[in-house]
Amino acid sequence: MTNSAQSDLQVLTLLQSSAQLPAVGKDIGLFSLDDFIQELSIHPYAAAYSTLLPAPTQHALLSQCDNNPAEYFVSMLTAQLVNAAQQVGDMPLYVRMTGADSQARQSLLGAELEAAEVNPLLGQRGVSRYADARFRHSFELECEAIKRARNDAGMKNIELVIPFARTFSEAATVIDLLAEQGLCRGAQGLKVHLQVALPANALLADKFLQYFDGLVIDIDQIAQFTLGLDLAHPALDYLYDRQNDAVIALVKQALDAAMAVDKPCRVMSQFIQSSPNWQAWLQEQGITRVITYAASSDAE
Repeated sequence: MTNSAQSDLQVLTLLQSSAQLPAVGKDIGLFSLDDFIQELSIHPYAAAYSTLLPAPTQHALLSQCDNNPAEYFVSMLTAQLVNAAQQVGDMPLYVRMTGADSQARQSLLGAELEAAEVNPLLGQRGVSRYADARFRHSFELECEAIKRARNDAGMKNIELVIPFARTFSEAATVIDLLAEQGLCRGAQGLKVHLQVALPANALLADKFLQYFDGLVIDIDQIAQFTLGLDLAHPALDYLYDRQNDAVIALVKQALDAAMAVDKPCRVMSQFIQSSPNWQAWLQEQGITRVITYAASSDAE
């Protein structure tokens, strides 16, 4: 990292664990619900539909959750949300709702309730999962935790980030689904942002911003989907280039769209701290804050 970049860019942390809280202070760039659910080790479907589980799994779940999986799930997430929101003070706490693929959730207790997918990365995740009536209650539990933190605990600085909204129809759908759960965009100052992870989100960012209050641009995900790579496949590592011209063009298009309508835009990448070129380029675009992982890779 160059000295100038280090002094001009404020580096915020992707919060993935309660253990990170003491170290990060107010510098929380994004609270990841998926990762905190991993910390609970309970699949959201299991919390919502425990009676559908096989008897041994159900017994293990009830033992872990004081015989009330749904309440345990909500109360534990609420407590973590409140802790993080209090820690950032009067700054907004961006909370990314669940968007992990099904494979990433297979280690969780009760994962047998989620069907295996041939291509999990491109499967049911984000808004398509929230909208599935078969498992709507898991989305409702997620919303309940957020409502308790915002309304009961008074953490009005919590703002939402929606992952994997593939189309304008899904953008409209998620705003409606949130409203049905009492999380109305604009009510009591609630802001709802879009995580830009797909090329479609970047290419059509100006139109997506008609549904959202801002953007969180995930450079790593844009690179993955733009170049069509499986990040877990070591034989393809040599192709994974976050500085590919197509990736840069998409990131710029999303940035320009947000700036054109004066809406906030955060940028995240696991590798920003080890990429002086990205740091310098982002500063040229007017970006002053970036989000990265607590343990940043030196992959560049």
